[in-house]
Amino acid sequence: MTNHRSTRALTGMLLSAAVGCAGSNALHTRFSAVHNTLTTMGVSQLGPLSEGSLAEGATARFPVELDARCHTFVAFGDGARDVELNVLDANNQRVAGDSTRDAQATVQFCPTVRGRYTLALRMAEGGGGYLLANWRGGTNAGGAAGAAGEGGPGSCATAIPITPGQTVTGDTRRGQSHNDGSCTGVEEGETGAPELVYALTLERRQQVTIAIEQAGFDGTVYVRSGGCEDPSSEAAGGCNDDEGDTSHSRLVLALDPGTHYIFVDGYARNAGTFSMTVTAADVPSIADVCQSAAALTPNTAVTGTLTSQDLNLFQARCGGNARGPDRVYRLEVPQESRLQLHQESDYDGVIHFRRACAEAATEVDCNDDAEDVQHARINAIVPAGTYFVFTDGYAPNAAGAYTLQADLAPVAGGNTAGDTCADAQLLTPGTPVDGNTFQARDDVHSPCAAATDGYDVVYRLNVTARSRVKLWFDSNDLREQGTITVARACDGVPLTQATCRPGAIGEARAYDQVLDPGNYYVIVDSAAPRRFGRFRLNSHVESAAEVERLCRTAPLLVPGRTVTGTTVGGTDRFQASCAGGARSPENLYRLVVRRRSAVRVSVTSTTNGYDPAVFIRQTCAQSNTERGCNDDAGDVRHSQVEATLEPGTYTVFVDGYANRNSGAYTLECQVTPQ
Repeated sequence: MTNHRSTRALTGMLLSAAVGCAGSNALHTRFSAVHNTLTTMGVSQLGPLSEGSLAEGATARFPVELDARCHTFVAFGDGARDVELNVLDANNQRVAGDSTRDAQATVQFCPTVRGRYTLALRMAEGGGGYLLANWRGGTNAGGAAGAAGEGGPGSCATAIPITPGQTVTGDTRRGQSHNDGSCTGVEEGETGAPELVYALTLERRQQVTIAIEQAGFDGTVYVRSGGCEDPSSEAAGGCNDDEGDTSHSRLVLALDPGTHYIFVDGYARNAGTFSMTVTAADVPSIADVCQSAAALTPNTAVTGTLTSQDLNLFQARCGGNARGPDRVYRLEVPQESRLQLHQESDYDGVIHFRRACAEAATEVDCNDDAEDVQHARINAIVPAGTYFVFTDGYAPNAAGAYTLQADLAPVAGGNTAGDTCADAQLLTPGTPVDGNTFQARDDVHSPCAAATDGYDVVYRLNVTARSRVKLWFDSNDLREQGTITVARACDGVPLTQATCRPGAIGEARAYDQVLDPGNYYVIVDSAAPRRFGRFRLNSHVESAAEVERLCRTAPLLVPGRTVTGTTVGGTDRFQASCAGGARSPENLYRLVVRRRSAVRVSVTSTTNGYDPAVFIRQTCAQSNTERGCNDDAGDVRHSQVEATLEPGTYTVFVDGYANRNSGAYTLECQVTPQ
């Protein structure tokens, strides 16, 4: 808003310049004094003088075209005791004005965009002659980059009109900090960056593209389609921070007829200059699009291509609100069924589906990334009915070919390879296998799986000698709910002689056990009922002799004694639940706990750049016996584990963050009996 204190200071300066000027040429003499003062301030007179006379209470109006720079207007009265001067916008709203009571009025106004305004000069007390002049240049008198005026232009009170096809430039430093969008990075109660507000009025439903380029600051753009000052009226998917980089923001929205407010803002407290282009294209109504949705035949793939010219009519709860172009299909589900929706695309795709096409609140599920950004997948059990499936894009510029398929199967399961122990598929160590429990039944009851409706598939693994066996998921739709169970027999309910590992995503969290020679069953199952999906199962089998030798011959760690060592040149045989999997070379130590104790193990790196990790296992070669793991304790050079341990022999591992991270260290251990 207008800086009244600095405006008064400017007024006082110009009044001082005009003091002592009287006589028949008083107005011109006073003007000359002010003109000389402003010239020394680096501003220049714009246009000719306006002269005339007014009776008390009368007003004279002067239309002016102002560019996006600071302007100083001075009105001189001869015979009047109080001259008022105000700047009015295209809506006849006051955007700046003089608040002093004097025969001379001074107003400084810095519009953010070029436009037409009106100067309203009024003889508030007394009447007589007047002279009005306009100077251009300089900055806001308060030393800032300029203000948006009293509530505008560029505020909700006087939003700047903008029309499709128009490009405008502006400076958010001339705005106010009254509003924030959902993506501006401002916490509740904090004051964010200043913003400028534009009003876009549409006569019909159109797809609007708002492209902004910021000059040297991290900007944001958001749109409100209800009340300008109501954050809850932000359009669905209607806030964007970065489009490619922090210097660009972009929105593509289908907007209904009416007035919509575009906010050009900064991320956090950033502010600066920008250029904004708004374009619009007619779009069909949502009702028409939904009515013409193509049928999606179950168990049959459809292909298509999205281009940057396609429309973004629908948004979703995931995938950054799915701001890309979209297509809608109609899916008929004749009875309660398992549904697996799968999309593969050339771009970062999103799929989502609803019960009612035009109602976002009826969204059933949404997925952005499955195994990577070019795959999206939804697994759900759905009642009979009509559904609308949307193939969509994460970003507004999403474009390329896609393949979409909706598969249906009975809720109880169908027929899939490896569905029973008798049909177990051979698992070859070192060769990943792709599987899917979509049509699997609940045939095997493993100890880590759901008691009922835990759909499973079975593999056979032949272990020829005593070996360390590692099994893990490279990817799994079930994520933490996916389980791996290994059993000697597969005919018991529940399984006997079985060990399992839930959430085995990645080698660092693998099922990791030493197994005797024999034939084993490997069961992929779900820890939650009625859950299914695709997975990639990987495996590694190596002789247990070397692992057991390392565990058996690990040096003894004596509490209270500092140990030095180095992992440089070592081998990575053990991983951990923290430290990015701890896939770096490690050293092992044995720790004997004679009675229940509080144990603290601390590692300090003595090599520049080495980020150590430390973890403890109860059984050396079994990852599921981990009792503590830590990467950073205060900083990357220190790691520390604190745990309460029962009597027994434990293994302490000194490792490194992620992979290829090794160096020298000191190790200390404290054991306090409880």
